[in-house]
Amino acid sequence: MKLLLNIIFILLLFSKYSLSDSSVERKFIIEGKFGILPSIQLMEINTKLNVKEENFYYIFDIKSKNIVKFINETNGRGTVNGKYLNNKYIPFKYEYSYKRKEKNKFVEIIYRDKNVEKITITPKYDKSKLTPLTEEMLKGTIDPPTFFLSILNFKNINNCQKTFKVFDGKRRYDVKFSKSNALSDTVIECEARQIKLGGYKNKENDIFAASDFIKIVYDKKNNNKFIRYEAKNGSINVLIEEIKIN
Repeated sequence: MKLLLNIIFILLLFSKYSLSDSSVERKFIIEGKFGILPSIQLMEINTKLNVKEENFYYIFDIKSKNIVKFINETNGRGTVNGKYLNNKYIPFKYEYSYKRKEKNKFVEIIYRDKNVEKITITPKYDKSKLTPLTEEMLKGTIDPPTFFLSILNFKNINNCQKTFKVFDGKRRYDVKFSKSNALSDTVIECEARQIKLGGYKNKENDIFAASDFIKIVYDKKNNNKFIRYEAKNGSINVLIEEIKIN
């Protein structure tokens, strides 16, 4: 009887550990299309998510695959760590080191009580050339990787009715989901507007921070699994899809 109780205890302990601890690696391809020209692969993103009990640690590597005029070549590596609670990711610290236009850049955001506590940007940018950004705008924001990680799970967008407050260290915008389209029995589309609030140039050409519209497609027959992310800025279209890891 004692042996049986010991076995049950070990099984329960192992079950708890397995459910609360996980590590998932995923790969995404970003494709771009300009006007009537064929689409071209722009970037590859490799990610690794570690979840242990109520904490998460997210690693991402970004590599440019082809150089085009409408997307700056970018290569970098970043991390986010924070709290994982009720399927929600709450960042504590975001770091991103990258190279763009032959210049090394770095951004770090530290959060406390869901608010931005400290921002480090290297090199510093000229705020006088950007639209105003106030401390009030930064309350309750998350970083771009945490936003992307969140939308990979359909449950996190509240049946296509969620608003995400995003701040990338420079620009502050909302992604407001407000429309759901069940196009068939197999897919569901969630449409969103990207609302620019502060930290922008007069002419902003970064499609990820200034999209005319955003659409995310999920697979209804496969537990609402993420299929793709679509965004458009003028005549530029960007598509993010997950690919299998070899």
